[in-house]
Amino acid sequence: MNPVRSCISCRKRENPSVLLRVVCREGTIFPDPNHRAPGRGAWVHPQCATEAIERRAFSRAFGLTTQTENRELIEYIESLNLKK
Repeated sequence: MNPVRSCISCRKRENPSVLLRVVCREGTIFPDPNHRAPGRGAWVHPQCATEAIERRAFSRAFGLTTQTENRELIEYIESLNLKK
């Protein structure tokens, strides 16, 4: 049986190959496209990332009480859109 993950924004369940794993280090959200970074991860559809930021879903997913820094993630998502 293949693993299934939920998008933290839309809550849709998908195969991990469709979702982007992100990790949080010191309050900064980093993309983990290889699914290998240490620590707790959260999963999001690339197209749902902006909504997740607006809804503060990353702070909730990582149990943070402060706002997260999302610049790295935004730059990564924008680079994905440019490659299409």
